[in-house]
Amino acid sequence: MLKYLTIGIILSITGVLLSFGFWELSKAYLVTGAIGLFFIAMSVLMSGSIVGPHQMRAGLEAPDSPEKRQKRKRTSIGSVLIGLPNIMTALLLYLFLTI
Repeated sequence: MLKYLTIGIILSITGVLLSFGFWELSKAYLVTGAIGLFFIAMSVLMSGSIVGPHQMRAGLEAPDSPEKRQKRKRTSIGSVLIGLPNIMTALLLYLFLTI
């Protein structure tokens, strides 16, 4: 779990540095927010919370094996833990840069 948080913090710092290098610091919250939203969206997709309309209509929700379910859960939690530092950084940058 700490590995995923570390990756998220490194991505957050990298996003701030890249936005500072290419644009101005006022755009840093957009870059880190986009990274965070991407990983949280990947978490939602990996968890199976969102089902396509063809699967919902046909009732094709096949039960997973316990190993697959555990792997999907681990991947989903990892994606959230990567996205959270980015979202927090984006919120803090937005608050400090717009006020």
